[in-house]
Amino acid sequence: MATMQVKRVFKATPNIYSSLKNFLPAGTLTFNIIPPLNSFTGDNDPIAEDEWRSFPQVVVGFRDETGGIDSISFLVRHRFIAATYFVDAAHTQLHVRVYVIPWDLAGSRGELRERDEDIVLKGSKYLKQLFVRIRTDRSLWEGSSASSSSPGFFVSPAPDNRSLMDIYNTLTSPSATPTKGRIPGLRTKLYNYQRRSVATMIERETNPGTIEHPLYVPMKGMDGRVFYMQPATMEILSELPRVSAVRGGILCEELGTGKTVMVLSLILGTLDQLAAPEEGIHEERTPLTNVAFRCFQTAPVLSERAKFSGGKKRKESVDSGFPSLAEIILHKIRVAPEGIPWREPEEQDRLDRHRMWKPLMANVPFYLHTPDPPEAAYGRRGRQETSGPKVMYLTSATIVIVPDNLRRQWANEILKHCTDLLRVLLVEDNRELPDAPVLATYYDVGFSQEAKKKNVEGLHSWKVCECKLLRRCKCSRRKDVSPLLQIRWKRLVVDEGHNTAEKRTEYAIFSNLMSVERRWIVTGTPTTNLLGLSFGAGSELLYPDDEEETMQVEQQRLWHGDERDDLRKLGNMLSHFLLMMPFASKSEPKAFTTLVANPLFAPNGPYPGDIDVLVQVMSSVMVRHRIEDVEAEVTLALLDHKTVLLDLDPMAVKTYNLIQATIAVNAVDSERMHQDYLFHPRNTAHLQALVANISNVMFWHVVDSGLDERLTNSQQALENLNKRNGALEDFELIEQSINHVRSAMDDPVWLALQNQYHIFRAVDKMHPSIYAAWSGFPELAQKTSPVMLLSPAALAELRKSVTQRPLSSIHQISENGRTYIEKEQAYQEYLRLQDRKKKSTREKAPESDRKTRSFESEVRKKQQEKKDEMKREMDAALARLNAAFSGEEGASGTPPRDAANRTVQSAMLRLSPVAGVRIRNSTSTKLDYILHEVLTYGAEDKFLIFSESAATLSFIAESFDLCRIKYLSFSGQHDREERQSMITTFETSDLYRVLLLELKYGARGLNLVSASRVIFCEPVWKADVESQAIKRVHRIGQTRTIVHVTTLAIKSTFEEVMVARSKALRENKQEFAKAATDDRTIRDFIENPVFLPVPTEPRLVDIDRPQPVIEITSGPPRKKAKVSFAD
Repeated sequence: MATMQVKRVFKATPNIYSSLKNFLPAGTLTFNIIPPLNSFTGDNDPIAEDEWRSFPQVVVGFRDETGGIDSISFLVRHRFIAATYFVDAAHTQLHVRVYVIPWDLAGSRGELRERDEDIVLKGSKYLKQLFVRIRTDRSLWEGSSASSSSPGFFVSPAPDNRSLMDIYNTLTSPSATPTKGRIPGLRTKLYNYQRRSVATMIERETNPGTIEHPLYVPMKGMDGRVFYMQPATMEILSELPRVSAVRGGILCEELGTGKTVMVLSLILGTLDQLAAPEEGIHEERTPLTNVAFRCFQTAPVLSERAKFSGGKKRKESVDSGFPSLAEIILHKIRVAPEGIPWREPEEQDRLDRHRMWKPLMANVPFYLHTPDPPEAAYGRRGRQETSGPKVMYLTSATIVIVPDNLRRQWANEILKHCTDLLRVLLVEDNRELPDAPVLATYYDVGFSQEAKKKNVEGLHSWKVCECKLLRRCKCSRRKDVSPLLQIRWKRLVVDEGHNTAEKRTEYAIFSNLMSVERRWIVTGTPTTNLLGLSFGAGSELLYPDDEEETMQVEQQRLWHGDERDDLRKLGNMLSHFLLMMPFASKSEPKAFTTLVANPLFAPNGPYPGDIDVLVQVMSSVMVRHRIEDVEAEVTLALLDHKTVLLDLDPMAVKTYNLIQATIAVNAVDSERMHQDYLFHPRNTAHLQALVANISNVMFWHVVDSGLDERLTNSQQALENLNKRNGALEDFELIEQSINHVRSAMDDPVWLALQNQYHIFRAVDKMHPSIYAAWSGFPELAQKTSPVMLLSPAALAELRKSVTQRPLSSIHQISENGRTYIEKEQAYQEYLRLQDRKKKSTREKAPESDRKTRSFESEVRKKQQEKKDEMKREMDAALARLNAAFSGEEGASGTPPRDAANRTVQSAMLRLSPVAGVRIRNSTSTKLDYILHEVLTYGAEDKFLIFSESAATLSFIAESFDLCRIKYLSFSGQHDREERQSMITTFETSDLYRVLLLELKYGARGLNLVSASRVIFCEPVWKADVESQAIKRVHRIGQTRTIVHVTTLAIKSTFEEVMVARSKALRENKQEFAKAATDDRTIRDFIENPVFLPVPTEPRLVDIDRPQPVIEITSGPPRKKAKVSFAD
């Protein structure tokens, strides 16, 4: 028997499964018939509604190498699909019509959702295989041959090679219609794209409702009807489900496009909207005020009073009778303030005259939140049965959580963009927060980081506040509970919100405890690899590749591991911070991972529809314009980003080659395989430390010691190589290593530099006696050095001593130098002793301690002078900023010096023996380049200089001091308050031309548009960090037409390889490894050491304007021209 029927396993009315009109006609499958035809003869298969034969539930004897017939039989048998068939007249082809049965089929009584898990998994697998083969040609549906050379498919099998970054950059731009007119309280006129973003944010907050379920994608049938499929599970529905919309989202507009002003506009545009009580499953929660709780006799108020019925007997404080009109007004204004002009000064004066202003402010709205009943307490049965309700104060305020270094900048942005309508509380770390009622009433925006006092259970109490309305009530105070947790906030905004991706941090736990109606994450880079397309990148996009593309069959792209980490972070944001359904469901805590992320990493790549699901999820929460839509309205400065390749200084080459020798000896001696091998997986930390050391050598010579040990190890490696008869190339490598170690050991100048923690500067026209006294080098090093080398510290001290005593003789100047060198040596000895004391016990150096204390006091004095100078300039800058907004004449900056005194002093300095001394190049080619750029362009342009190394920035600062370049330094060595002050000062002062920034502190969040030139002291591997750093200047508000960005790298080193590799990854849209040493190309380069030759060509940059050691003005001061004004 060719076909047979099986017993029906479904209990629903059989007619619903035979009525094809209830199903989605997907299309046709065609099979070639291999004679003899023992099946599908039609003998036992009834005619279906479409006049074809019903497909049998079991097929026997049909030869099908594809396995498609068996799959169809399984799917038909278990009601995933219905199918009918037709055999052509020649018996050469079998045509099968496929109808998709929706899981929500009317009359199925839910049995389609109750199939065994194994059956569902197997059915999902077969559906995925069949859907990409089902043809939608009309001729095939009618039983004829295909009539088109371009076949259509029910689910297109074409590869979808969009990456996560592609999806992010092609999200649909917001289209909400902005409200007409300006937003009250906003000074700044917004661009149209900013207004659309703000309108979209307001719309998501105020009209949340439900949205189409983002996990389902549409499927169109042959008759034009649409069903909906969840690709991860292959669940198919006839009606698209809806889920609750998130009241908030992720504001991830391109870096530098004004996200801060958008958030401020959102706050001002919804200023008087009061947060509603948190929804409760087991109770109604009514907004109350003190007046309503005591005086109103309405049913909702009586119901709220009843929540205290479980407490002990207490004196009833409820007023009898009806509330007065004044009491009704006091209640109405506080619980429904929107549209009431109570913020207007005239209205406040009128309320004050009627003695209602203070009662109004004291009448704080709140609601009562009772604990979950035992049956809904999720494992806390009986724990809270005796706990009373907690009082949650309602507010219209927004709480903004910002990184330490951005709080002051937010304050400046509010001053810049907003009028005094906005009431702001900036909470410092050591400052106590106001009580909850005050916090909820008197502020519109609060900035805080408090995350320690979180005993929320302690808020539940049977105690009722019985304080009089105008009495200063302290009932809300709790020692172990932050006031932030006693308030139902209207909105929580997290600036640089990519930090919300980690759910186990103290901050994340605290933010989840807060009661918040609307939640927003603000960041330009939500995850590490979600970067924009360099808005305003300029001419880089104007040069296409010359090579012609060859036609290739496109293969499905496989998703990378870094993208999985990005999706993990995105999932945490959606489920744990934004509380987006269904990902925040307690019943499905891993829904995002299971239904969105995991399908993308299938062995053969994503299934059609998987990427569309991710797009829909991201679109439902992200507010972001495409770059072309922003550029249609705003023209940013052209971005000129270049890499400058430099040679190392000869002294630095020796140090670099020493490190290469260390790598070579380790590789040969460990035979590149044992655990001693530096590149063994267990030595990751040592390898990263080595790379950091090499990177430092690129800028300044690293103080190196243990040369004898290096030489011994090299010679031992050579002996071991001889014993095991090693490879010829290894012999050559070790011999080169020995030569480079000896070359360094035999160089007295290089050895002298190893005792100095400075980048030395070349000087000329200095008297030999003065140079010998101030050098600090041994006599042999002084004689063999081709140029005179002095440290910036020595030159600065020389300048100071000569400026104080301009007529000092050569002998006196030399004596001062010897005294300085003694202090410097004592200080270095003191530091060495301090290091030893950490390892041993109580070594003392009385004589050196006495000299060192004097040296340290001078250092502290210089640091304090720098702080005082910055404070004076910051005070003047703030005065100018306030004057600009008040319309007053700006305050002046640093007072001018006394020109007459300077002229007299300069006359004496011309007679000094060091008047003609000039400072030239340094022992760092990178430092020379930076000095050349700043000295050339610093008068017109401001600079940002980034480095990952605080020591590198210290060396730059030392040389800037020597060259009289005014700068500020922003690093971890400065406390939070100092860093915040530096930003304000730099942005508003013309005195400071350069800001030195440690990369991990300065790359994100800061607005530094007064600068237009950026220099990276070394290549930055992480693309998101580099992009963020550049966007500190390349953003809206930048007034220059071109922003110049320069990355410094050393030729023929891993820095040059890193730059080339980073460029290739960007161009090919490939993911970056987490660390540079994890990238195979870079790792291979470091693993195979190459020694650098000493450069013989002239330097790329020469200090063509040598700096004098002492400052001498030329001629008497000019008379000021008389200025007259027209009548």
